[in-house]
Amino acid sequence: MAAPQNSAAPTPSGANSVDATLVALFDLLLIVGFFVCTAVLLTAVFSKRIVRSRQWYIFMGFGSWWAIQHQLLLGHQLTPGPPPHFLCLLQSSFIYAAPPANTFCLLCIFLQLFLLLLEALKNRPGLERMFSPFLIGVPFLAYFGVFLVALANGLGHPEQVARDEHGLTCHLTSSATMYLTAGLVTFACIAMIIIEVFTFTLLWKNYDRVQQLNFTTQGDQISLSIAIRTSIFSLLPILAVGVSIGMIVSRSSSTNSSEPPSAAPDLVMAVLPLSAGVIYGTQRDILAAWMFWKPSLSTLSPEKLPKGGV
Repeated sequence: MAAPQNSAAPTPSGANSVDATLVALFDLLLIVGFFVCTAVLLTAVFSKRIVRSRQWYIFMGFGSWWAIQHQLLLGHQLTPGPPPHFLCLLQSSFIYAAPPANTFCLLCIFLQLFLLLLEALKNRPGLERMFSPFLIGVPFLAYFGVFLVALANGLGHPEQVARDEHGLTCHLTSSATMYLTAGLVTFACIAMIIIEVFTFTLLWKNYDRVQQLNFTTQGDQISLSIAIRTSIFSLLPILAVGVSIGMIVSRSSSTNSSEPPSAAPDLVMAVLPLSAGVIYGTQRDILAAWMFWKPSLSTLSPEKLPKGGV
């Protein structure tokens, strides 16, 4: 996920340089993303036909929360004066913590899939269950760890808490917390790429056997659908790392310029919940639950998932 913004020069008021159209687009993407992501999450929660893992629920929950925390400044983005200090500090701390948590959550989804495959193909029962506390806890540890670091930094240096140049969100003008966020996201992305390579290599070498194995109590066979969708979405955190690096370069190059840095990182952040909702909301069982008025769809079998449903 995209790392939050930093600036060498805060813009406490910033109203004169704020683009109202950009603010409206940013808010619209987040609001739509929140409703789409939450709709997919609640559909899985209340439908008896849809089975997903705890990692998936945590990830989609983080997606909805991502949209909320980026909207905490709503109503204070176009004001001529600075936003309330505590609200600004709280939002900046949330925003710095969100990218590592979401990326580690995505990593844990792939780890779960890989462990389930090892269980079945290498006859190692209980492997996924043994690592389950780790898979559930890591995203929360990343989130609250970075949140506390950012909060402590903001409380110790209140002058560093400011609204960004575009008036969209709050951030800390110190680069330390941003580097922590970008470093954790980079680490998780590298680990995720490695796990993806191992997972798809295992699937490729054992494809015929995988099609004959049962991964759920209902006897459904594993499908590559979830793995492919997760791989598609995993490109977004990798893109976010590149955007974050570009953001640092942009801000460095704009130090002696009157022009504000590019708003591309902000728009990448805004589109993430919508992307998650669309990618995972277009699965067959989710669509069947929504299109209940079509008998042909209501008879579809649930999406073929690994045990626990990734």
